[in-house]
Amino acid sequence: MVFFHLRQDMRRVWCVGLSPDDSRLSSIPNAVFQSTSEGCDILLFATLRTDSQASSIEQNVNSMHKSLEVTAEHGIQRVIVLGDVSSLEGRRWKGITQPWESSMGVSINSVHGMGQLIVEVLARSAALRGQEVVVLRIGTATEDEVSTHIKHAIHHHSATLQAFHNPSVPDLDGWTALCIDSTNEFNSEIPSEQWKSSRES
Repeated sequence: MVFFHLRQDMRRVWCVGLSPDDSRLSSIPNAVFQSTSEGCDILLFATLRTDSQASSIEQNVNSMHKSLEVTAEHGIQRVIVLGDVSSLEGRRWKGITQPWESSMGVSINSVHGMGQLIVEVLARSAALRGQEVVVLRIGTATEDEVSTHIKHAIHHHSATLQAFHNPSVPDLDGWTALCIDSTNEFNSEIPSEQWKSSRES
């Protein structure tokens, strides 16, 4: 009989909304990705776009509700949301010359954007209940860039995430929300290099 032992620093990640075999996860070290919550210490939740916008919002919101219930039941402390910038891309602020930043607030122009926003609100509620929450909003980004951000969201120390928090900044007020966007239309309060260079477990 062969026994497999996980390294002490190995993280077990429950994937919802994306396959454990997703190519963006394949290069992330010291992590086991699975489609069930059993034995996991992290939820990685991805919002989905579908042909039916009404179906998209219902699927994303209901799935997030259920997933957070499971995290509470099983003591899964860290929640990572892999979404997009649809909660920010409304036309309300398009007349502003500078790039978006979190102080401008949300602005939606689609049903899917509403779903993304509700998922983020649910994630923020989880943070208020004491869970560690990281939201990654993907704009224009390569697969490698997304993979790197997910890796750090998985492996950063709890103290590192806590150190990023700033109650005066909406995207850092009790949680950590970042935009990954090479066009610089959507800015993050934490620069990518600072996010990557912080110490990990």
